[in-house]
Amino acid sequence: MEYKEIISDLEKKIYHPIYILHGEEPYYIDKICNYIENNVLSEEEKDFNQTVVYGKDTSAEAINALARRYPMMSDYQVVIVKEAQNVKDLAELKFYAENPLKSTILVLCHKYKKIDGKLSLIKTVQKNGCVLTSDKVPDYNLDKWIENFLREQNISSEPNIPKLLADYLGNDLQRIANEIDKLQKAVPNLKKITADIVEKNIGISKQFNDFELQDAFGERDTVKIFRILKVYEKNPKDNPPQRTIPILFNFFKNLFLMYYMQGKSDSEIATTLKLNPYLVKIKYRTAMRNYTAMKLFKIISLLREYDMKTKGVDSGSTSQSELMRELAIKILA
Repeated sequence: MEYKEIISDLEKKIYHPIYILHGEEPYYIDKICNYIENNVLSEEEKDFNQTVVYGKDTSAEAINALARRYPMMSDYQVVIVKEAQNVKDLAELKFYAENPLKSTILVLCHKYKKIDGKLSLIKTVQKNGCVLTSDKVPDYNLDKWIENFLREQNISSEPNIPKLLADYLGNDLQRIANEIDKLQKAVPNLKKITADIVEKNIGISKQFNDFELQDAFGERDTVKIFRILKVYEKNPKDNPPQRTIPILFNFFKNLFLMYYMQGKSDSEIATTLKLNPYLVKIKYRTAMRNYTAMKLFKIISLLREYDMKTKGVDSGSTSQSELMRELAIKILA
């Protein structure tokens, strides 16, 4: 089942006797687990009918014993196994899953990796309960996830904001959700996230960030490029080349690909390259006038070379800030 479908059922008090919540992305696992933990039973019912155990401290036999108890003065009892990936004999729960107690809601939170789909446990729970597979959001789709998350909160944003948040906060959905929650608390009736709001409340500079650097390269604004790199040099921990270079690589790669999409509309290009149509029209079209296809081919090679150098390959004693200045000079040459 999908996350939204499971939450919708829970809100309607449609419960399954056993839930397996597994996968590399813990965000949705935690959301469902927290909902069940906080909402299925009343506070009075929880005292006798809600049990939370941790995988490293329990076993399939102990979980089975807990799950086979009957509730006291309640229609249900809830048994939550957190960090179920640490239950060594978890597969043995297949025997309980074949005939689960309908008055028990057993929740197995198996985070950071999937349970082998070939195991009888998964197949049995798919028949008699509910299975959520929580996959990691691919890095290239993270900005789209943020856009959708904001839309669900009835919040819009300036075009670069989702990508900016994705690259600065990393692929951590809970951290992203927390930062957006922080913005909502800091800005009453927040309807649109701007660069000013992000800078003030999250600390990402609206003037000195990777997307401003990308735009400066697109416009061949030498002064701005080296001003940003100077700020980066003073704050190396917040502005590592290992984050900046991949962003520049994607930018110049997309510019190069656009040369092979002559005649296509901005919306068609945006769809193919998974870009915001506004950015294609305003930013990418401008940049294309400043770089030939051959120059872009050379820039992409340079970015590959300096990506390796900033990781210590053939860089000698050259500092990372010096490498970034060298790279900028060669891109602009």
